[in-house]
Amino acid sequence: MFSYRTIVVGTDGSDTSLKAVRHAASLARVYDAALIVVSAYHGDSGSLLISSPTSDTSTLPVVSEGRAAEYLDEARRVAEEEGAPTIELQHRDGAPVNELIAAVEENEADLLVVGNKGVNSLAGRLFGNIPTETARRSDVDVVLVHTE
Repeated sequence: MFSYRTIVVGTDGSDTSLKAVRHAASLARVYDAALIVVSAYHGDSGSLLISSPTSDTSTLPVVSEGRAAEYLDEARRVAEEEGAPTIELQHRDGAPVNELIAAVEENEADLLVVGNKGVNSLAGRLFGNIPTETARRSDVDVVLVHTE
């Protein structure tokens, strides 16, 4: 029988990302899988320009490590409400797509869950977006949660 053992999900603290966390936590409960919640932040100071979602300087607004930790605390609450059996929180310094892919690899995850925010926007189509780029680059199953 097929099963997932480790699920990675990303959050940026938004309501839409928390919907993805809720979905991932529910899957973790069903599959009795470990849930790893990732929040990417940018450790450098200064203003950033909009660029592709894979660039190390693409996260707008700039999220501090402390803010990422706050986002993860809220995500833990959501995941616990959904009954995820094991929850690990990771705040990671870097671009969201890069850090999600790295978390999948480092934790030998077999499922990646992301919200679809930006997929249907004009800016997302022109400049790229996190969900599409994550799905394109991932070597494991990806669930795009309809969050908007």
